[in-house]
Amino acid sequence: MEENKFFKLVWRFNGLVISVAGVLAVGVLLFVAFKLFQDVTRERTTRNIVNIEENAEIKENWRFGQLTKINDGKVLMIPLYSDQSFDRDYFSKSSNSTRNHLFINTETSQKTWLFDHTNYLIERSDKLRKGDFNSKEPIVAILYQLVQLDSDHDNRLSAGDLRTIAITKPDGSGYKELIKEVESIVDHTLLNKTELFLVYQKAGVSYSTVLNLEKFVLTKTGKLPKVGL
Repeated sequence: MEENKFFKLVWRFNGLVISVAGVLAVGVLLFVAFKLFQDVTRERTTRNIVNIEENAEIKENWRFGQLTKINDGKVLMIPLYSDQSFDRDYFSKSSNSTRNHLFINTETSQKTWLFDHTNYLIERSDKLRKGDFNSKEPIVAILYQLVQLDSDHDNRLSAGDLRTIAITKPDGSGYKELIKEVESIVDHTLLNKTELFLVYQKAGVSYSTVLNLEKFVLTKTGKLPKVGL
């Protein structure tokens, strides 16, 4: 009799353990399913992508970004961002991108847009000055990487498209497009206050060039040698 009671207790204990384990397993499965559902249906955010799909229902909001002081605050540069959001069957997606820059002359109060439209994606805008990012040297020009056309035909302006390299003076004036259909800018550095050394890739070929920052003219452009040649 004592043995039967002992085995009954063991069976009950085992049954209780199995029940608890089953409840925990179901809870874990429900939690995993919930997280998967959240991942599938969550809003997905991307940067530097402009959706230009004609049939898509796109909501677009505009906002100013953080201003940058140029040359002791004589000029303020303020980016204009677009926040695009559009729905898919099981998720919503949003994209933030730079579409223009506003330049404000703090001495004359003159306000000028870089472009009179918002058709381009401004992928980068590099303020050119000697030294590193924290240098106190004056900015001598601003170099832009623009996506103007959907070259890969995916209904988006993005890093997958060909770029245009353009430049302006520090106050945003004198805009000039230097090189079109560029795959990427490898790097650039100021040689002095009037010359910028630039390395870029176009049509699978790497080039170097020197940009005169006074006349915005390219000189000494040539292909980089291939490895082993």
